[in-house]
Amino acid sequence: MKKWIAFFLSCAMLSSLAACGSPSSGNSSADAKQPAQPETSDAKAPASSYPEKDLEIIIPYKVGGTTDLAVRGVLDAIPKSVLDRQITVTNQVGGSGLIGTEAFLTHDADGYTLGLLNCDLVLNFVNGTTDINPTERMIPLATVEQDPYLLLAAKDAPFTTFAEFVSYAEANPGQLVVGVTGVGTVPNMLGSILTQAGLQIDSVPYDSATDAIAGVLSGESDICISAMAPAVGNIESGDLVAIAVTSAERSIASPDIPTMAEVDERFADVNLLSWIMIAVPAGAPDDVVTFLQSALSDAVASDQYAETRETFYFEPITIGVDEQQAFIASQADYYKSLVG
Repeated sequence: MKKWIAFFLSCAMLSSLAACGSPSSGNSSADAKQPAQPETSDAKAPASSYPEKDLEIIIPYKVGGTTDLAVRGVLDAIPKSVLDRQITVTNQVGGSGLIGTEAFLTHDADGYTLGLLNCDLVLNFVNGTTDINPTERMIPLATVEQDPYLLLAAKDAPFTTFAEFVSYAEANPGQLVVGVTGVGTVPNMLGSILTQAGLQIDSVPYDSATDAIAGVLSGESDICISAMAPAVGNIESGDLVAIAVTSAERSIASPDIPTMAEVDERFADVNLLSWIMIAVPAGAPDDVVTFLQSALSDAVASDQYAETRETFYFEPITIGVDEQQAFIASQADYYKSLVG
């Protein structure tokens, strides 16, 4: 059954690993369906008459990528008894997510246009690529995805564990190539992490995680960084070996794969995560923000979205509404240490 899931997942993700993954180009849009749900919710309507019309959410990545699938899964899990309005999903891509984000922030802060606040946006602000300060320009509503990345090697690589990879890199300086997904994205920070540990390894950017995986399979690169979803088919077939996860703790979805930190103390501070939050522009009415936070958080915690998470190998969400701002600040500090 897992192989069939992996097959269909690979088809869905052929174009890109979106969030905190790869930049894309072009524009497309699609409507998110809102089927009636049997679940009840504690979300209470705001004191105002909101919502008086349909809503829109701008996703700054391609249809069918990790971000798109996660966000649509959450929207589909909102019962009509809580929000009896259509939420139109517009995919406006390019610039590692910046084009769609800039478009989102041109809309009024009235709660009718939602957008995304994610790891790539925070990284791009930290490294000066954008002047959009997400903590000043946006209010996070709910976290819809938070996952570590995997370090992947081919089955015939001269190493089968992360410890062996490190030893091989030290014995062969400048001979290894790591495939990363996009300039200006969080996976691209892997090169900085390896360099700061004293390893001489070249980084090659690919347009997507799928392309980076293909690079390892073809021998163009020696390892790559990817989320679980695009890689699971090749892992289960034995063509790829997951040698480490980039989180501070082992992945719930892949508990047998060690962290980089537990293998080598030089990576003790590594906590490279893909994470996505739905947000509204700063200045949105407090009662509207409270309503949306409650409705979306309930959807994230629903059994329906749990099935979506498990299908696409997403981790359970552990960041609550009250913890989001602190989490964003801590991730910004971490990115500063890597960029510096």
